[in-house]
Order: sequence, then C-alpha cells, then structure tokens
Amino acid sequence: MNTLRLRRHDLVWLDPSIDVGRYAAAAQTDTARHWVKQGFPLVVARQAAARVQDAERIMLGFSLPSAPMRTRVMLSADRSAILRHSRPLLLADAMRLAPAGWQAGMSRLHELCECTGTVARVYGSLSSEILTGRRYLDAASDLDLLLECADAARLRELLAGLEDYPLAVPRIDGEILAASGWAAAWRELAAAIRNGIAQVLAKSDTDVRLIRVDEFTQPFPVPA
Repeated sequence: MNTLRLRRHDLVWLDPSIDVGRYAAAAQTDTARHWVKQGFPLVVARQAAARVQDAERIMLGFSLPSAPMRTRVMLSADRSAILRHSRPLLLADAMRLAPAGWQAGMSRLHELCECTGTVARVYGSLSSEILTGRRYLDAASDLDLLLECADAARLRELLAGLEDYPLAVPRIDGEILAASGWAAAWRELAAAIRNGIAQVLAKSDTDVRLIRVDEFTQPFPVPA
C-alpha cells in the first residue's frame, strides 16, 4: 500500500489515463476528466479517515477560474493514481511569478518569514494561476499563505509582524501550521493571543475542532 504522507494543501498530479470522472459529482465529471488530462495539479483536501496516510482513496479538489464565484470541484482518487506529489509552492518561488504590484509586499513578507524562521508557502488563487497559466487573480484577490512556524516565541513575533504589515497589497490571508499538525487562521490566532482568548478553531489533516491556544505549538498524539 502507498503510505505517502499527504497533508492539506499539498499538490498531487494524477495519471491522466485514469477516469477520475467516476469519482466526481455527476455535474462535474467532464470537468474533472478535462482537468486531469491537461496535467493540472489537484489540492489535497481534509480527509474523513482517521489517518490520512492509511486511506486507500484520497479526497482532492481544484477551483476553476470562474469569477466572481469560483467553482470548486471535489473528487477522490486512488493513491496508486498519484504520479507526483509536492508541498505547496514556496513564497520565495511564487513571488517571482506574482503580479508586479504584489512584488514589494511579498518581498517584505519573505523577509519577515526569514527573520522568524518560518517556512512560507502559497496556496489559493496565486498558486492556481502559476500552476495552470490561467487567470485567477483580480483586484480583490488575497495572498493565501501557509506559514510553518514551530517555535512559540517566534510564532508571536511572526503574528506581530503580520498584524503590523504596512502594505495593503496584497492582503494577507491564510493559516499558521504548527509542528503539531494543527493549523489556524493567522488573524484568529493573533486575536486570540492578543485578547487572552483560551481557544482557537484549528484544523488538522483529518479533523476540525477548538484547541487551547497555549497548546497550539505542542505535538498532539497520533494513533498507533
């Protein structure tokens, strides 16, 4: 069995010879087939299984560039159909391909992440535009970041820097991913810490629940 570790926001490329349309909603079968045959990546979604690495089928999704309401396509695929897998794009790589108006802001963010020992990755519209060559970004688009910060002291420094971010373009959205595997929206986590709120809504690869803010950077038990 393929036990490749797949996490939310990871990218996978599927074998174009498989018929993914069988595992998409009836109204989206042709769309799913066309997407995979073009060699575009899919994004790993939150899994229903207790342990994502043991699931034989993986829940995946992608968005179509259909503004103003983006169409989200969901499907499942066998692990054996995965030809390639990667973590989300690094901020350092994505900013070279970002709109000119975003360059200065992304450079400042990159400096903040380097100073706080944070690995910054990009998902959402910018990632989709880079990986497919299609138009996803517009004037209202946010920069979606997955920020991997495992040190509690550095995490507070990172959140303070994000809250003090001086540039309006791009607007920063996204999640803080702790070493525990839990992720929380950075704005909600920053507000909880600032206001002394005890809990914050967090997501793992398989679950969503409230966790204590002071446990956010602590490892959580993984079933044997």
